[in-house]
Amino acid sequence: MYKAIIIDDEAKARRLLQVLIEENCPELEIVAMAEDVPSAVKLIHQHKPDIVFSDIDMPQYDGFQLLDFVDKTDFELIYCTAHNDYALRAFEVSAVDYLVKPIQISLLVKAVEKAIRLRNAAPTVVERLDVLKENLKDKVLKKIALPVADGLKFVALSDILYLEADGAYTHVVLADNARLLISKKLKEFETMLSGVDNFFRTHRSYIINTDAITEYIKSDGGSILMSNQVSVPLARERKDDFQRLIQDIRL
Repeated sequence: MYKAIIIDDEAKARRLLQVLIEENCPELEIVAMAEDVPSAVKLIHQHKPDIVFSDIDMPQYDGFQLLDFVDKTDFELIYCTAHNDYALRAFEVSAVDYLVKPIQISLLVKAVEKAIRLRNAAPTVVERLDVLKENLKDKVLKKIALPVADGLKFVALSDILYLEADGAYTHVVLADNARLLISKKLKEFETMLSGVDNFFRTHRSYIINTDAITEYIKSDGGSILMSNQVSVPLARERKDDFQRLIQDIRL
């Protein structure tokens, strides 16, 4: 029997996950549940669990900050969250899996099986990196869900030309020249896209899809021409990074 701990600030969510695990993962025993990171740290030290299921958005400390207080190598970590924005960051910290609420039973079972396999194998650093690569291959961000007036609009990253800041809002410009005004700051998009190679912040007001670049213009301080013929500024402090970015494709 493998010991598990659940961390979630919502009592209903803790109880629901407990029931799902008890009904579908008989090899696990829920030894404790916590409503926040500080109490979870105490329980982890006390019970020494094999697997920790953690929410991400919680008061005071989030699920990523849990790793500032405990040794990740002592247990396998599975994130359970209502948001899909953190997937890449979750796998960057070598989480076994990332489950989006409402949690699908088949995905929960698969995540638990993966965690137990890792637990039994006592994997080396290289083996853990192989698992991380496998996770990233399955979960790499291909679409984002943009909040619009009447719900969510799902947009393929390949369809985005660039993003332009507008105060507390961001204009998302698409390949068909449609412009979506989204009530999120550009910084939030930068964080979300941080693990996606072909998105690059050229300026405090712009993030571009490098696949949509048609020309780099060095004059007048530097600018980048996009496939829709819009010229995007390149900040002086970003030029060196941009040069490194295009080095592999430059003749």
